[in-house]
Amino acid sequence: MKLVKTLLLVSFSLVMFLSMACEDNKTEDPAPESATLTGLITFTGEWPANGTVAVSLSSTWPPTGAPAASTAISSSDLSNNTYTYTFENVTFGSYASIAISWQDPNDTNPMTNQHTLGAYGGVFPFFTAYGGTDPAEVTVTETEYELTGLDFGADLSLAQP
Repeated sequence: MKLVKTLLLVSFSLVMFLSMACEDNKTEDPAPESATLTGLITFTGEWPANGTVAVSLSSTWPPTGAPAASTAISSSDLSNNTYTYTFENVTFGSYASIAISWQDPNDTNPMTNQHTLGAYGGVFPFFTAYGGTDPAEVTVTETEYELTGLDFGADLSLAQP
């Protein structure tokens, strides 16, 4: 009986030691250094014959200067009139818009050659002052660094001068 008690005590001690050793070896996940944003854009209308269609993440609305992230897309990138976009390595902070636009190839003026086709959280004409709705602001942080479901529509009939 004494042998059984000794074996149980040794077994218990060994289990405790191993579990404590495992706890000491735990490593915490490192803090994320950037964010990822994803969503689905649903297109209506006919794809423009010329010009560039792009989805962009911008710090200001309306956008001024270069976007924080941007991807040009073509009709061949669509599946059932939808496009899944992903912005990776996004710097933490607040962004005024995720929008899709068409660049008029016949207009060389950067102040007038972009035509907004859709925006996350926005309603045409995408400006509250003109009867529409401004795009929704998106904020990414160390704790909110993977935003998904940022879906919206794009009206290709707006791709005209």
